[in-house]
Amino acid sequence: MKKHNLFKVVMISIAIVMLLSWVVPAIYYSNYSGWVGTTDAAKVEIGLLEVVNNCFAAVWNFADIGIFILIIGGFYGVLHKVSGYRNLLDSIANGFKNREWIFMTIIVVAFALLSSMAGLSIPLLALVPFVISVILLMGYDKITAAMVTVGSIVVGLMGSVFNSSNTEAIDQMLLTTADKDVLLKILLLVVGIVLLLFNVIIYSRKHKNNKPVEDSSYIPEKSSKKVKVWPIVVIFDITLIILTLGFISWELFAGEGGITWAQNVLDAINEFDVFGFKVFEALFGFTNAFGNWTLVEASFVLVLSSGLLAFVYKMNFNDYLTNFMNGAKRAIKPAVLVVMSYVIMMLSSNIWCSIAKPLFEITGNINVFTMILVALVISLISGSLSNGAYLVLAYFLFFILKVNDASTLAAADITLISLIWQSINGIVMLIAPTSVVMLAILGYLHIPYGKWLKSIWLLFFELLAVTSIVLTIISITI
Repeated sequence: MKKHNLFKVVMISIAIVMLLSWVVPAIYYSNYSGWVGTTDAAKVEIGLLEVVNNCFAAVWNFADIGIFILIIGGFYGVLHKVSGYRNLLDSIANGFKNREWIFMTIIVVAFALLSSMAGLSIPLLALVPFVISVILLMGYDKITAAMVTVGSIVVGLMGSVFNSSNTEAIDQMLLTTADKDVLLKILLLVVGIVLLLFNVIIYSRKHKNNKPVEDSSYIPEKSSKKVKVWPIVVIFDITLIILTLGFISWELFAGEGGITWAQNVLDAINEFDVFGFKVFEALFGFTNAFGNWTLVEASFVLVLSSGLLAFVYKMNFNDYLTNFMNGAKRAIKPAVLVVMSYVIMMLSSNIWCSIAKPLFEITGNINVFTMILVALVISLISGSLSNGAYLVLAYFLFFILKVNDASTLAAADITLISLIWQSINGIVMLIAPTSVVMLAILGYLHIPYGKWLKSIWLLFFELLAVTSIVLTIISITI
């Protein structure tokens, strides 16, 4: 295995963006929200010092994601020293013996739904080490584990339904809402799940080992002690429920105004007092209600959960800190990779519209195939949907379609543009060097990028081809 493979991929991607800046002119906007802009373009060559400056900027702006990954590592550092955890993993692996495909199906469907419906694409990383441990204990290789975890989260992104955190940028630009065209989004989600399961089952059957993969980095040592595992299950379940409630976009449900219970609960907690002293507000400082959570709240929950595990299983405080820090150290690689990936996005933002312009001009109107091509190329270098879609769609509407407001577009056109960008961006996150989920999981598993592409390319093209066909049919029928 080549050392530092994923870091080299990210660095090569940064170098490519640097070279493009010397060739491709930049396009600027003077006012995004007012749709006032200029097509006057000039080359803005990126130098080495600018790369360093953007590295610092990436740390400043996206440190929360890196810290969250470190805290996940700390959580599992503690969990690996809880003797009952290995017993739990063994019981699950043995319980699905000769029926491993059922376990992988459950995980794929659950992860895809949580990513699609609850905006948990990044928070789901907290469950990834657990799933990976079970799959390795079942006798499968790391690629199988990565296909199940990366693939399911990506499928959830391409089929985002009630997930405003993923579709917010295009919703704002197209003056629509994330809860529109639900049936079409569910169709894309189902297509993705079916294709992923088909490929996972075929690959896993070809690469099943006779013995479990006993790697101490992912699987704790066996313990002769008979320890109850139900506290781990309860804490795990409660943690997952809290995270799910925290990230579900409750405002999208129940019509205008959404569901208000989350804000009401937050207000009640903050107002609770003892002799006039607001206990919970002072102790925790709650600011965001369920539905508006960030990785700060998610990190807080994981730290509390790890502390509760240590308390229940009688781990002393010094051992708790040692185990937490050791786990965090093992998560440094994926955390740094994720933060570095944002450097690619930040350096390339000036040339997104320049790259999109000649592709849009192939047809000069709303066309399925040119829109798919633009979404594919821009997603590779811009990362998440909110990064590239807002600028590029603004340019497309203002300078290509010559409209000042998305409200002048037909409802069918808005639906088509939204579905294309959402689905293609999700699919691209399976292979893009700017994909947070892919880099975090491959970095954790130490899977070289080339080996990943060799194993996943067929699934990628299947998703791209079938989704393109579905989108074409939708464009004809709506």
